[in-house]
Amino acid sequence: MRYYLVLALALLSCSLFAAPVAVKVTGDFVNLHSGAGRGYPIVQVAIKGEALVLLKRRTDWVQVEFKQQHYWLARQDLNQLETTDKQQFAVSDERFAAFESRSWEMGLLFGDFNGSSLYQLSLSYVVNPYIQTELAVGQANGDQADNLSAELSMYLSPMPHWRISPYFGIGGGVLRTTARTVLVQTPDGNNSLASAEFGLRYYISRNFIARAGYRRSVIVTERNDNEEIDTWKLGFSVFF
Repeated sequence: MRYYLVLALALLSCSLFAAPVAVKVTGDFVNLHSGAGRGYPIVQVAIKGEALVLLKRRTDWVQVEFKQQHYWLARQDLNQLETTDKQQFAVSDERFAAFESRSWEMGLLFGDFNGSSLYQLSLSYVVNPYIQTELAVGQANGDQADNLSAELSMYLSPMPHWRISPYFGIGGGVLRTTARTVLVQTPDGNNSLASAEFGLRYYISRNFIARAGYRRSVIVTERNDNEEIDTWKLGFSVFF
């Protein structure tokens, strides 16, 4: 049975290895660059069975010694290597790990609120990878009336470890309607909202998330003619 060396924390916490690590190539080959970056050319190729020594790390690159010369290896290529005692490297995506461990999100979304243009600001707290709460304030501007909403929602993400992650949610809040013309039949006032939402989150890079969602809401009025509202929205979030 092979044992795995998880380098994510060790390599993240320091730029130097505690000591040089002797390894050999187990994949077909690995590319060796003249510097730490994709812009530097590939100047050597180490093929299966050849030996390397890992020296130090710089961000997503590892300096190696190969045939008594120093080169740079992309961090993701560590999974093509193994140590002399047959241990392999399991390389995680550190940036995606930050997405999975996020605590707060701030979002800006735009869309359509039952035919009116909508923009929305949101603040979310991630309880755990599966559950997230959100407070959102939105403004929908239509030809006949403006609507200001504030809602508190809870979302469930059944597959939080996917880069494109679906989510489901329920929520409630208040809707303030202000008529723009006396011809509008609906009077000004505050009404309650009850909503359900389905959407997708896509981790882009660094601290940015793209988000798209469809929300079905019921406006609960004092009359017996409750109204159903469809909302489509698309936007971005920043997490921290």
